[in-house]
Amino acid sequence: MTSEKPRYIRRYIITVIALVLVAPFLIYGAHQSVESMCIAPEKWAPPYMQSRKNYDRFMKDFESNDLILISWPGCTVDDPRLTEFEKRIEGPGKTDFGETHEEIFARIVTGAGTVDSLTAPPLKLPRDEALERLQGVLVGKNLKDSCAVIILTYRGNELRTQAIDHVLKVAQDVCGLPREEFYLTGPPVDGVAIDRASIHSVNVFGALSAILATLLCWFCIRSWMLTGTILLAGLFGQGLVLSMVYYSGASLDAVLIVTPSLVFVLTISAGVHLVNYYYDELCTTQAKTKTEAEEAVRRSFAQGWLPCLLAAITTAIGLGSLMVSQISPIALFGMIASIGLLVTLGVLLLILPGAMQLWPPQRILKANQAEHPAHMPRTITRLSRFLNGFTHWLQRYSLPVFLTSLMLMTVSAYGLVYTRSSVDIPSLFPPGSQVLKDYRFNEDRMGPLIPVEVVIQFDKDCKKTFLQRLRIIDDIEKTIKNIDGYTGTMSAATFGPNPVEHNGFESIFRKVVTNKKLKENREAILESVYLSDEDGEESWRISARVPALAQVDYGAALNKLKSTLQPELEKYREQDVHLTAYYTGIMPLIHTVQQLIMQDLTWSFMTAFGLVALVIVIVQRNLWTGLLSMLPNVFPIVVVFGIMGWMDIPLDIGSIMTASVALGIAIDDTLHFLSWFRREKQLDRSCEEAVHAALKHCGRAMIHTTMICGLGLLVFGFSSFIPTQRFAWMMLTLLTTALIGDLLFLPAMLMQPFARHLQFAKAGLPETIGLTHSKLSTE
Repeated sequence: MTSEKPRYIRRYIITVIALVLVAPFLIYGAHQSVESMCIAPEKWAPPYMQSRKNYDRFMKDFESNDLILISWPGCTVDDPRLTEFEKRIEGPGKTDFGETHEEIFARIVTGAGTVDSLTAPPLKLPRDEALERLQGVLVGKNLKDSCAVIILTYRGNELRTQAIDHVLKVAQDVCGLPREEFYLTGPPVDGVAIDRASIHSVNVFGALSAILATLLCWFCIRSWMLTGTILLAGLFGQGLVLSMVYYSGASLDAVLIVTPSLVFVLTISAGVHLVNYYYDELCTTQAKTKTEAEEAVRRSFAQGWLPCLLAAITTAIGLGSLMVSQISPIALFGMIASIGLLVTLGVLLLILPGAMQLWPPQRILKANQAEHPAHMPRTITRLSRFLNGFTHWLQRYSLPVFLTSLMLMTVSAYGLVYTRSSVDIPSLFPPGSQVLKDYRFNEDRMGPLIPVEVVIQFDKDCKKTFLQRLRIIDDIEKTIKNIDGYTGTMSAATFGPNPVEHNGFESIFRKVVTNKKLKENREAILESVYLSDEDGEESWRISARVPALAQVDYGAALNKLKSTLQPELEKYREQDVHLTAYYTGIMPLIHTVQQLIMQDLTWSFMTAFGLVALVIVIVQRNLWTGLLSMLPNVFPIVVVFGIMGWMDIPLDIGSIMTASVALGIAIDDTLHFLSWFRREKQLDRSCEEAVHAALKHCGRAMIHTTMICGLGLLVFGFSSFIPTQRFAWMMLTLLTTALIGDLLFLPAMLMQPFARHLQFAKAGLPETIGLTHSKLSTE
């Protein structure tokens, strides 16, 4: 080494200084990102879709669906604690976090208070009839149990964690019960549970993932200094993607929480591959001195930087293809992960060669000086012996392996026809979670809890009286109530007089008097949030409920509702009453997201496949060679998702991200394998000899990187948010299957007679390197 520091070391020092300078900004952004954790599954549908437009319109005309339903054992319509709780929430008060009740609570309704209003003037309904009208909504199936429903303001939903804690505190003060005796359900409650699970995942599983990946990295390369350098790049990547969420103005959610760990393990994977090129060069050139080790760094970096860069680009393409998703958290995941990975790889390529020159592996140098093979750990030696024997076995049975792989793909592909999606409540939380326990308690007592809203609009020129319109709404409500699966209906008719028919003058008199009273109380009905009047166009709201925990096909249920009501609307049009209807609420939104999941899975994968295939074709400089190289990388997606279809395992929001991501990661090992394969073919080796040499050079690194990526992400498989859990297990399964494709399918395919005629691009090695490999191979 000359007195002047080698350029790799200079790059290392400059890059580390730059990382130290930007670290405060990354740490601050990452912290703020975690603090801003917020997710609303009901708002995953994009704003431009009709179902989301209907939802937003409904919230504007009526009220938010950000409601909290709370109940407790012994909560009945006669429970004085329920009345007192309603007064405390409805009355003036201030929270511990500085907001008043008026600022966070839009309104509260209870079974006890609503029964009292229905039995009081002007309606004076019999108590039994009042209870029946509220059955399934505010009164339980037994006409005794009850609950309170609190609707949050926009500000209240922003502070939903504090708002829910305040509701529980008031309930404890009023009822004198411990906190665990209260059962809360509703979108804000679900969102808080997901937020808490996400924060736990970032703080605990994120740390465990980093520790496990670091230990696996050391196990693979057996150098703490090189492991520390790779770890530095990985930690930079984690901070980068978290801070990107904050500085972009977005909020971290349960979909994005795996992004830091994903970038981290992918960085370690790239580092292991690059170190593998370095160790291979040290061993094959028998480097004995530090100067020779420095030359080995130059040679290995010349060999390895391009495959590593291409692998990162294809992985980024797989991640970036998720940007075509119409579900905003997934699209943001794709953008941030792809950018973060490419930037982090750039940092890795700047610092790792310098670290190799600063801290060469003394174990390998000493072994070379003693002129005997480097002392490798038994596990690695056994792995190398296994790969050597495996290659001979594969050469013998290459045709059966190739045909079996094709047959497995074909059979699995048919299962793709049966894939389906699900994003209902049970698909978000594990079976024993508190959220599902609360839903079960409240649904057992009160009935179904997932709201479906039908909004009926009267034409501006409609001549019907207010009472006649109320009766039309009452008829439509009864029709909905008779549809199987729909219960707990409520509308303005719930708070109106009985539509009892009388004959002659009495009938006319009653109608006139009733209609006059209704007109006088029109403002009160408008305040009941079941009637809206925008410039003379009246919109009447009819609420219904469907089960949260039962296996309900929301698409079929929604279609059944529409097909049942359509004849009713046509009937009134024939009577010159022009009605239009739109359908909204949580259930239609969930149905929209279910449809988007399947669309996004298809489009994101096709985008990733097309772009990755284009890169491979350009790299191979041959269309058929590039396309055939894609077969082993499509293998894991077709097999895993096909088997899920055969087994009727539904896809969720976590599953759809895995196909494109796995395709991008799977191509990494393929690129490294083909890189070595091309070098051997350049030396006029046969396909069998080239496969044998390629597996010898990079087979161990392929296994190690799959282990690092798969196990590094697997810790998220213990998350209490099912999509995150599913993402982790799916990634491990897909990456393991991809490794099988690269160790079995790809080599077996390259050994077939037709592969002998494929044209592979030149490796582009300098002449001296080519001569070195030629000499070593001869020896």
